[in-house]
Amino acid sequence: MPIYEYHCPCCDLDFERLRPLSAADQSAACPKCQSESRRRVSQFASFSRGSSGELSAVGGGGSNCGGCSGSSCSTCH
Repeated sequence: MPIYEYHCPCCDLDFERLRPLSAADQSAACPKCQSESRRRVSQFASFSRGSSGELSAVGGGGSNCGGCSGSSCSTCH
């Protein structure tokens, strides 16, 4: 099951929930104030070390762009 990130608009709390894919678009109750909270777009970064030892970015940022090469997102909007 994936972990989804949420933000509560009432108490400004960021929290995560482990939920099945079938519940991906459902709101979640805030653990602090129980207000309904919408899922946030997750932002992440991943790095890979090349054969010569250099680090390069591998996707991330929550982008759905299939045109990213991993080292340059100049084609993304």
